[in-house]
Amino acid sequence: MKNRVSLLLLFSMLVVLCFRASAQNLSKDVAPAVPDTEVTVPGDDGQNESFSAAGELRPFSAVISVNWKLWSGGRDSISRDDLIALFVDPAIKGEDAAALAALVRHLRHNGGEPVSLLSVSGITDKNTLSFYSESAAKLKSVKRVLFASGRPDFSKLRQGPATDCYFFSGTGWIAKFRPEVITGAIKEIPGKGFRVVFPDGEEALVSPPTDAEMAYNDSPSTLGDGIWMPVLLKAEGVIEGRRNARRAEIADPSLRVDVGGGPAAIVKRWTGNGFSGFNLGGASRKAVRAALVRMQGRGLMAEALSYKHPDGKLIGNHCYAILAFDAETDILTVWNPWGNDFTPKGPSGPEFGFERRGGVFKISLDDFMKLFRYLAIEKP
Repeated sequence: MKNRVSLLLLFSMLVVLCFRASAQNLSKDVAPAVPDTEVTVPGDDGQNESFSAAGELRPFSAVISVNWKLWSGGRDSISRDDLIALFVDPAIKGEDAAALAALVRHLRHNGGEPVSLLSVSGITDKNTLSFYSESAAKLKSVKRVLFASGRPDFSKLRQGPATDCYFFSGTGWIAKFRPEVITGAIKEIPGKGFRVVFPDGEEALVSPPTDAEMAYNDSPSTLGDGIWMPVLLKAEGVIEGRRNARRAEIADPSLRVDVGGGPAAIVKRWTGNGFSGFNLGGASRKAVRAALVRMQGRGLMAEALSYKHPDGKLIGNHCYAILAFDAETDILTVWNPWGNDFTPKGPSGPEFGFERRGGVFKISLDDFMKLFRYLAIEKP
């Protein structure tokens, strides 16, 4: 009798162990877990809110494999341009959209040649995998309304991964000083999307921003203020596609801003007025100072572009908004659209870098003339 009981107990234990093993293997096949990690969005210099990518995030390669047949159209390889064409599809959401955006970004920084499923499955570089996990987390936090607080909130603006500083910095200036211009520029068209009419008369009808478009372009801080910036970026891309053949070849209008640009056109776009342009390498200090005094006195929009390799610790080939000019001290207040904080290991200035809070920093007119190459100021 005792032997029979022992055998029954042993058999029961084996059944339980086998069931547990099967359940663990099944859970791995469905959704492998990843460790808890704190993630931030590239382009914000590590200053944005962090998100947990714990528990349910599928591996990048697994997401690509599941979607490959649909995305490639049954072909053995797929190009970056073909992948960009998929960005407009609103059905691609969440982790799928994050993986698509990460793959397009990977191709941009790695030659852009068509890829096969085998080559994509072998992607292990940390930048791509981090971009994927960070984008997936970011998409969970989007406030999917036009204006989360009723109007643009300048304090939440942080440029995301895209090379759109020229548009972002100018739009940030408008959000800070003339937010009503932005709220008046966007009209929702039920069932169609949004009509955007800029002050210079340029307009575009755009569909609602997709997850892939927001994953590629925007920061979580900006998306926490609503989708107004993605709508504007998409409208700007439509307009730029009409005027520039190179940009028109990019299938998704939201990604046309990733090519970059300069301050002058954006000052005109957001004000509807002309602009005074200064090539700072050859302009007289007196003329530039007089223009800045005018800017401050009349509340005029201004944006500047730094040298590609500035002689000083300043981000080069980058557009900044000019927020103020103090004529008594000849000090400019400038905004880096990254919106980050920075504390130098010495006096604020070219040698150690400029102290920034929310992207805002002070710079003397003399240093400004040396470190920046172009300034555009609105003509009233």
